[in-house]
Amino acid sequence: MTQPPGKVGLLLQRLAEFPGLDACALVDADTGMTWHHAGRLHDMDRIGEVAVEFWRVHGRLAMHFKDFGGLNSAAYAFAHRVVALFPCSEAPPLVLVCVAQKKNVAWSEWAPHVLALRQALAAAPLP
Repeated sequence: MTQPPGKVGLLLQRLAEFPGLDACALVDADTGMTWHHAGRLHDMDRIGEVAVEFWRVHGRLAMHFKDFGGLNSAAYAFAHRVVALFPCSEAPPLVLVCVAQKKNVAWSEWAPHVLALRQALAAAPLP
């Protein structure tokens, strides 16, 4: 798919440049297609396409967690990195997939940037 509108692309780039983050991708949860990616990992588009499967697991099991409310994020910790996923749009179902260092990420300072991305996606003409 082509790069999202300019503002969305710039916001994604800022998210990927945040201290402790290696890269981010905006991925369609239904198709697994990476819309856009940014950051230092040369294969982030492929990582995003694969990591969105973590989000799909919740989709299959959501009925068991219905009393918990909607899923705000999911994180998978590996020996050297963390893969974190955040919903960004319902239609199309876009998920922000991020690869970060295991320590020293100020997630609470990073969160407003995710909100800005969600708002930009809501305002952008998407297919």
